[in-house]
Amino acid sequence: MNLKTAYSGEVEIDTAEILKFEHGIPGFESEKEFVILPIEDNEEFTVLQSVQTEALAFIVTNPYNITVNYNIELDEATVHALQIKEQKEVAVFAIVSLKETIADSTINLKAPIIQNTSNNKAKQVILNNEDYSIRHLISSESQKG
Repeated sequence: MNLKTAYSGEVEIDTAEILKFEHGIPGFESEKEFVILPIEDNEEFTVLQSVQTEALAFIVTNPYNITVNYNIELDEATVHALQIKEQKEVAVFAIVSLKETIADSTINLKAPIIQNTSNNKAKQVILNNEDYSIRHLISSESQKG
């Protein structure tokens, strides 16, 4: 399937790789299907691109690669909704807000995106943990610079 994207023009995607968000993403409830696309020459960040809306795309990354001591526990409702049976099925992404420099850029640790890699069901969850912020400075804990 060909998909027009916000950052990469038109790309071909495998429909089996489409992530299904049953209730959309908070603020974008009508957007139910996204795909993760690579960013050329960048292994740390990827793009979460809407299948429906060309202009809707988020820069995402694995939060465990950015910050130390990040620990989340999924509630039973999320585990059930995503049909998670084993921990190895879980992928975690966090939305990044890129600024002029990486030092000023932030990552949303408060509301990670959880994906079941076995069935591609996904959900953005709001963590009930005051230690995590929606605007955590990437530079404050970056292990990779």
